[in-house]
Amino acid sequence: MNELLLRLADIYAGENIRHPQLRAVTLAQWMLESGRATSKLATEHYNFGGLKWRKEMAAYATRVLYQAHDGDEYYCKFATIENFINGYWAFLNRAPYSGWEEHIDSGEDFIRFIGPIYTPKPSYPDDVLVLVKEAQRLLSAPPRTHLVAAVAAVNLGTVVIDPGHGGTVKVGGSSPNNATSASGVKEKKLALDFSLILRDELLRQATASSQTIKVVLTRTTDVNVGITDRAQVAASEHARAFLCLHFNGLDDTTISGAETYFRAASNGNLNLQADIKFANAVHDGLMAGMRAVNPTAKDRGVKPDSDSGPGSLGVLNDAALGNTPANPRCASAYIEAEFISNPKVDKILISGADAIANRTQVMASVATAIREFLAGA
Repeated sequence: MNELLLRLADIYAGENIRHPQLRAVTLAQWMLESGRATSKLATEHYNFGGLKWRKEMAAYATRVLYQAHDGDEYYCKFATIENFINGYWAFLNRAPYSGWEEHIDSGEDFIRFIGPIYTPKPSYPDDVLVLVKEAQRLLSAPPRTHLVAAVAAVNLGTVVIDPGHGGTVKVGGSSPNNATSASGVKEKKLALDFSLILRDELLRQATASSQTIKVVLTRTTDVNVGITDRAQVAASEHARAFLCLHFNGLDDTTISGAETYFRAASNGNLNLQADIKFANAVHDGLMAGMRAVNPTAKDRGVKPDSDSGPGSLGVLNDAALGNTPANPRCASAYIEAEFISNPKVDKILISGADAIANRTQVMASVATAIREFLAGA
């Protein structure tokens, strides 16, 4: 099964939409439009619905020139899968689809109303409806929070990835969002997308290298999780490594660069040398990936969390991670992958035509660094 389609289903299953009874039929529609998430529009631009650019979509997407079967035309490019989902429903609120909310009693009624407007092919509604049962199975599957690469000769253990922020309210010291990109995309959405890509890269690389690795995310949808609860996932999973992923943002949009934090000795680190080694490994992988897509990417270095704004990062707390003086098993690090408020960074990683390919390359480099650390630790 296509990993991108599974990611789309995972996220859509957890999204709060106005008419949840239409969730399966719309996922089926996107499966049809995108060839089950294999089209270039889907893989390069998170456009699973073949949505052409309209000015009303500016709050959800940027425009990209795309060569479709009927010639070059501007289409919507979405920075995250969540943006696509919200953008699709906004797309239907345009004049051509007026009256669709009078056809929401069933998925069939809905698609038979919007189908002829969306695509003039006479069989289009029936083609969508054929895929509804498959869409229902994807949506009803348990959330893929825990994934394991195929059993192989070398077991790397468990790594926990923590996408920063989420939701709409502060929970357990975790704010719903901090930074916003130059093109208007929230940090929480990017943190989740990058983390999902990192998860899938870890699994793909491990399988290709005859390794077993278990990857656990602290969240896979737009929910907030308390700081201590995030770290405690590592404890409950007996993780060997914990990586928290965030992005920076400032009013000064000229600032850019990546930085990585480890728990400072002054903050009671029980695992200092392992944390420093892990933080350096992750940061080197991050910088190698960033410089592959942006040769001028700035390296802001590896730092103790005593140098962070708060002076201490709660997700790196050893007790919460399950570390004890006798058994400090889990190495941890916290990356601020870039300043998304910088327009150049935004274009490279968020809104530009190659943004999804670029972020995948960056996360693949981080995944390699994590696997090499675990193999040598």
